[in-house]
Amino acid sequence: MKATVIFDTCREGSLNMALDSLLLQQLREEEQVFLRFYTWCPATVSIGLFQKWQQQQQHSPYPVVRRPTGGKAVLHLLDVSYSFVGPLSGFGNSVLETYFLVSQGLIKGLELLGIPAEFLPAPLPTKEDPSSCFVHLSGHEVGIAGKKLIGSAQARKPWGFLQHGSIMVEPIYHEMAELFSIEESEIRAHAIALRELLPDITIGVLENALREGFEDALDLHFTQAEFSSKELSQAASFSGKYAVCS
Repeated sequence: MKATVIFDTCREGSLNMALDSLLLQQLREEEQVFLRFYTWCPATVSIGLFQKWQQQQQHSPYPVVRRPTGGKAVLHLLDVSYSFVGPLSGFGNSVLETYFLVSQGLIKGLELLGIPAEFLPAPLPTKEDPSSCFVHLSGHEVGIAGKKLIGSAQARKPWGFLQHGSIMVEPIYHEMAELFSIEESEIRAHAIALRELLPDITIGVLENALREGFEDALDLHFTQAEFSSKELSQAASFSGKYAVCS
């Protein structure tokens, strides 16, 4: 199966979401796999497709975008995001089965960096469901020692799926606590940053290890590519639909 990896640049939040959606749309024309890595300029909050943005958070110091996927809010500040797009055939028969397969690529890549990553079990739901992704656990999240390192969300169409997520590189616990009005100690109890495990890690080394992890775990061979000017213009034309506030 054709597989393409895109080591993308730092882009504005709504354009990032539009580009992920564009990759999913391209599967309608050809059955293939896309793996994309990207960052956010400026730092941005992304919220889940069905998540309510609380009134007290309306005056966020960060732009807010709505993802085409579910899940909870993420502060994209000094993180690395990935997106994996593929056909439904061969990637499980349910959301959780697809999560499991894609997460295997993430875990294998982290293992190549010397990090003993693992699947985190989903806890029983509680009445007070946190708004922050990194304080909320769901099935097949990736972490270490019970703490979340990667938060992911997924969207499915009849022709394929999009799974994207955030890898917390820097320990931005203070900024998250202020944004989501929760105790910093609570975030530290549930999340861990890559820099705490590998102080000297670079973005390039991380992204290449994850690419190799996906190749090994899913038996793929990626060809590197970039977005064309036509694709960037196409994504920009509908990126505004993802903007919540700027």
